Amino acid sequence: MPRGKADARPGSTSRIQRGLERRAGWWDRILDVPVLWGAVAVVACTWLLLPRVGRQVPTWAPGDVAAFDVVVSRDLSLPDETATEALREEARSQVLPVYDLEPRLQFELADGIGTLFAACRSQLAENDALDSETLVASTVLRVQPIMVRVLSQAECGEAAERALQDMVARLYRQRIVDDRRGLEQRGERGVTLRDLATGNEHVVSLGELGDVLDLRSGVETTARTWLLEYDVIRRGWIKPIVDFLDANLSPNLVFNRAETAQRVRLAAAQVSERSQVFRRGQILVRRGDTVTPAVARTLSLMSAQRHELATFTSALGAGLVVLLMVIAWWRLLPFFGSSAEIAGRLSMIFLLMIACAAIDRVGLYVVSAVALNSQSDALSLVQTYLWGLPWATGSVVVALLLGLQPAVLFAVWGSVAAAILLGGDFSMLVFALASGLVGALAVQHYRERSLFTRIGAVVGATNVVVLAILLLYQGAPLEPASVSLAALFALLGGPLAVGSAGFLLPALEKAFGITTDQRLLELSNQNLPLLKRLSLEAPGTYQHSLTVGNLAEAGAEAVGANALLLRVCSYYHDLGKLVKPEYFVENQRGANPHDNLSPSMSALVIMSHVKEGLEIAGRHKLPLPIRQAIATHHGTKLIRFFYSRARDRSTREMGEVRESDYRYPGPKPRTKELGVLLLADAVEAAARTIDNPAPAKIQNMIDRIFTDALEDGQLDETELTFSELDKIANAFLWVLTNMYHHRVDYPGFDFNRRHARDSGPVRLGTKAVTTGG
Repeated sequence: MPRGKADARPGSTSRIQRGLERRAGWWDRILDVPVLWGAVAVVACTWLLLPRVGRQVPTWAPGDVAAFDVVVSRDLSLPDETATEALREEARSQVLPVYDLEPRLQFELADGIGTLFAACRSQLAENDALDSETLVASTVLRVQPIMVRVLSQAECGEAAERALQDMVARLYRQRIVDDRRGLEQRGERGVTLRDLATGNEHVVSLGELGDVLDLRSGVETTARTWLLEYDVIRRGWIKPIVDFLDANLSPNLVFNRAETAQRVRLAAAQVSERSQVFRRGQILVRRGDTVTPAVARTLSLMSAQRHELATFTSALGAGLVVLLMVIAWWRLLPFFGSSAEIAGRLSMIFLLMIACAAIDRVGLYVVSAVALNSQSDALSLVQTYLWGLPWATGSVVVALLLGLQPAVLFAVWGSVAAAILLGGDFSMLVFALASGLVGALAVQHYRERSLFTRIGAVVGATNVVVLAILLLYQGAPLEPASVSLAALFALLGGPLAVGSAGFLLPALEKAFGITTDQRLLELSNQNLPLLKRLSLEAPGTYQHSLTVGNLAEAGAEAVGANALLLRVCSYYHDLGKLVKPEYFVENQRGANPHDNLSPSMSALVIMSHVKEGLEIAGRHKLPLPIRQAIATHHGTKLIRFFYSRARDRSTREMGEVRESDYRYPGPKPRTKELGVLLLADAVEAAARTIDNPAPAKIQNMIDRIFTDALEDGQLDETELTFSELDKIANAFLWVLTNMYHHRVDYPGFDFNRRHARDSGPVRLGTKAVTTGG
């Protein structure tokens, strides 16, 4: 058939397409500008996460005269920097100096002496005299020429070697330090002695260290004295040997300045910050009094705490973080949806970012107010309430509207927003991220709104587990009462987040034109007025729709399409037949109205059910996917029966019968789901025309329907491949063969034989059943 004829009657087609692409209201036109909403999201989220609220607290300098009384309006706990610094200084002073003991130096020097004497004896064995340069080159020790002469005079004897080895051992047992005076000054209260060989350390006093030798002064004197005790050492050798030892000895007790400084810093950092407590109604400074440095510092701290003032740099940093998230959405969201919907989806995400930031801001404001007005110590901590905020609301909503992958990215945004809002709180970032991810995962198998309670319990339980992990990680658990309250609020945070999502979901579905599985499940209820009306006014069409639903669902599952969407679309695809149900063969029980109409008029009546269906769907506010299914379930197919009848009746005077007049206005299906629906509708209608529907006949019918749709170009705009069409055909065959399966005859009954009307009643028990007719 000529392909060009399939696109005739552009006026009718355009009217249908205008109602299908997107709603054309002002709201949808705004949603189609995601750049606008991205910019609004950057500005609004930055402002919401770093707001400036409250009355200005005076920031008088020391020496100023107070212009009015400053009264504390609520109980405050402000950092006391003076007290904290005093405690830190005390903690620093308690840190003992760290000295490293290196026992390996003794063995290294002893090995060097052994190597030196071995080389010396080797030379004497080969020559009568020692070669000074060769001997010095054979060892890593510093050997002076005069020491070479001593070795030569001692003939490198083992007795001299043992004496030197013993001297080294005695000296290192005394412990050698490079600065004895510094050791005495630092170690007045003792030192931390760390053995580098074993890694053990312990605190010792100077007395326990013993007679420590100073490398610069004590070693020489001690060595001279001890060398006199060895008979093998001549007096003339003492000075060269002392110089040799002085050149090669290294201190084995060394002050570790870096480790000591690190411990000092750690001790200061572990000091908890001290606070000043101000009670409500307390007068901080009276009018006319001179502002002291302490009062000026307190006013400055009150201003910073009360107003949560954001500096330019912090606001810029938060804005850049929000901008990065907007860019991430722009780059990643196209992977999770069709290009036709991406603009509206992006705008929706940006608006949700703003909404969730606002929810977080309002939640923080509320819990702060509650904590500040609470009389209980446990309930006066803002941190206790933060675990109960609905951090998972945004990711749950996105999971229901767009799916799991976008919801995971939104959970990341929610955690980042929580961290910015709370001043970079790492624990709250982890908590909000875990809550959002679990919420997104929990709704994946959600099919009924009544299951929201169960999902809320799952998120709440996860919140409690993550809270416990974070408290253990921080290593500073709160009081039992505070921990219990935090766990309770964390548990309640799950139902609160999921309940908030359930409250927002219907409004968001309508505002953004998204059809969720939950909305589809509601529309699949056969007791809804529209479907009930279809079953009563057009029962044949109703049964046809149910069967098409079975076929379409099986075909969708075979190719990984949205089976639930197809089933619901099948229920509503022929709504237009409610206007004139008697003009469609499945609803006819008597005369055929088309017998009195011309073929062209009959074709117009048949085609009108598409337009009538769209009008009914519009009045009942059915979602866009269902309206698309109504418009495309025939594509631009040819109404062959009336086209053939028109050609048979045509005469030369009437002119040529145009094929375009007998084609549906379209548009053609553009998705896998709509392509499957078109095939299922045609296959179901054709199956009812088969006498004795054996599997071979059904298979042949399916092949012909699929081939005709392909040749007619009805599937050109879908994403269906030939392999997927094979899977769909097999799924259709399986459904139809099970529908038309063979059953054995009932014994004693022959339902295929026509009985006489006057055969009389047949009694079953006490009731009479008339056979025949």
